[in-house]
Amino acid sequence: MGNRRFKQLSDDDLEAWVAAVTHPLAAADSLMPWLEGPLRQFFPFKGVVLGHGELIAGQLVVTHMLATGHGDDYLRQMSTTFELGQRGSLAWWFASRQPFYIDPKKPPPHASAFELDEIERFALGNVAGHGVLNAKANAGTYFGFAGVMEPLGDWHLEALTLIAPVLNDLMLSHIALIERSAPCRFEHLTARQKDIVRQLAAGKSNKAIALVLGITEKSVRNQLAKVYASVGVGRRTELIALLR
Repeated sequence: MGNRRFKQLSDDDLEAWVAAVTHPLAAADSLMPWLEGPLRQFFPFKGVVLGHGELIAGQLVVTHMLATGHGDDYLRQMSTTFELGQRGSLAWWFASRQPFYIDPKKPPPHASAFELDEIERFALGNVAGHGVLNAKANAGTYFGFAGVMEPLGDWHLEALTLIAPVLNDLMLSHIALIERSAPCRFEHLTARQKDIVRQLAAGKSNKAIALVLGITEKSVRNQLAKVYASVGVGRRTELIALLR
């Protein structure tokens, strides 16, 4: 099968990939465990961000985002709306539709100063990315891996070529799944929790929510923790994804 098309992936690598995609966890309702288990065994990484978004007049609007293996400090600083040119590698991928990697010690020309600073500040290590773009709709899914194993090379590009369409299907199915189940997830929240969730959906920070509702930031944080537990998410970005 693969050695004629994928020159760097060995037969063992391809067997590991087949094992990953046929694993019982390779399903929309177990996307995170699949990422952290079978996929990581095939394509070792420390953290990954999965995003779905639309490009509108040069501005990328992220409609859904999931992540695992990253700290909250990194995820909090990620914007759901930004100029595509700010992230040179993402812009390069959007134009070329080809997988890429960034070795921060020897960065490629398309890596922007913003991206390299982010890699250094949050100790992301080697970064690799790919996705699936629907050019007609100016929308797509994108997957950014951090802490990718060394040495970087064509192996990673070929592996990402295999991974992208599968992750795209799983991500879109996951989005459809949570959107179908989202309304009933919020039915059992208290009135105060629903108020906080509505403010969060409007893009407000904890401080802004506290001012609007006349409560303390600590109260907002405590209520959000209860909301996370109630609706089955682990952090703010996942809750925002449910609300979109």
